[in-house]
Amino acid sequence: NYENVKGLIMRKLSILALLALALNLQAVTMSELFNAIRKQPTTKIDEISSKMAKIAGQRVNAGYYPVLNLFANYTHYNSPTNLRPLDPIASGKLMTQNQPLPFAQTIQKIGVGATVPVFIKELGDLSDKARYLAKSANLKKELNFYQNEALVLGANANLEYLDNLLLSLKTTRQSLVKSKEDLQISVDSGRAPGIALDKIDERINQIDISINSVKIKKTSLLSNMENLTGIYLQKPANMELVSHVKKGKIFALKPLQEVINASISDFKASKAKRYYPKVAFNAMWSENYAQDDVRYGKSVHEGYGYYQLGVSMPLYNRGEDVDIQLKQIAIMKDRMKLAKTERELKLEAKSLQRNLKLLDKSEKLKKENIKKNRDLLKYAKVAFLEGRMIEEDYLGYEDRLLSAKAAYYETKSQKWQDIAKLAVIYGNDLKGVVR
Repeated sequence: NYENVKGLIMRKLSILALLALALNLQAVTMSELFNAIRKQPTTKIDEISSKMAKIAGQRVNAGYYPVLNLFANYTHYNSPTNLRPLDPIASGKLMTQNQPLPFAQTIQKIGVGATVPVFIKELGDLSDKARYLAKSANLKKELNFYQNEALVLGANANLEYLDNLLLSLKTTRQSLVKSKEDLQISVDSGRAPGIALDKIDERINQIDISINSVKIKKTSLLSNMENLTGIYLQKPANMELVSHVKKGKIFALKPLQEVINASISDFKASKAKRYYPKVAFNAMWSENYAQDDVRYGKSVHEGYGYYQLGVSMPLYNRGEDVDIQLKQIAIMKDRMKLAKTERELKLEAKSLQRNLKLLDKSEKLKKENIKKNRDLLKYAKVAFLEGRMIEEDYLGYEDRLLSAKAAYYETKSQKWQDIAKLAVIYGNDLKGVVR
């Protein structure tokens, strides 16, 4: 009875372990992989960069606000000094009335100062520059995410290709092992030379080398995928095309265009700083104290302040003039580079669209080619074992079937990668394209 109960418990534990393993090995979906990208450090860094660019705009706009300062000081001079400017008439009047004079060697001051910008032409252009840079950073963040999605899709497609290639290699190996077993009978009976077995063994060894090479590539690919998503895949995610890439303006150019807009605003700001006056309002008030005036040694308290509307106008600065010319030339250069990049991306997009049509056709043809080579291999294997075909020709049929499968899976992988590239160019979120 004890043994029965123990056996029942062990069986249940085994079932639970198998269920846990099945859940652990459950395939990850493409949506889960795409969502995982947002949690990775690369995406977080882009989000922080975008926030920093936005705050930089606030820093420029702060130039429109007044600056207020509170000050206090304790100063001892080597000779009596005035607490505030005092004209001779006022000084004489104080002396006539036997009032303490506002002069002392030790003075304490406490007060407040303010500077209010009234007209600073370049602030508007600098504000535009910051706004364009913030927009560029946000677009760059979006573009980087699309690029990472494309990398994940491409890596998953390559992983699927390697898995299928491994399966094909193992299938070919099994076929060769079966042929070797059948051939062994002929060798043992003297109807076939022993060297025939050596040739098959050599081909099996080549297959084993290829399997090991593919496993090494797969290990590297899995590491890259984990770096992009934080997920270690047990097997590639299933992929299904649910929508074609939506064409439109070249999204990849948008961050670059905003950078050029920012450069233009910076150029305008430099010109404004160089050729326009600045107008500012300044004000100050302080309460000044002294314990011993120069005449009676009495305490003195005087308030003193001013307000000022000032204008400053730049007249000549050769260095700034040269800087303005350099910025203008740099904008022309950036525009030419943008036009070059736009042309390259448009041509690449056209090429990818043509390739996708050709790859669709190639996929169908190569799938049919696999079927034909599989049928030919069946006939070749029978003919070889019956002695109607030499070994090299039979092994050639094995190689052709393996090559046909590899070419088919490579075409499927290339198709997914081209879709990913096209999605990046046009700024498509792959979650809406691939499921």
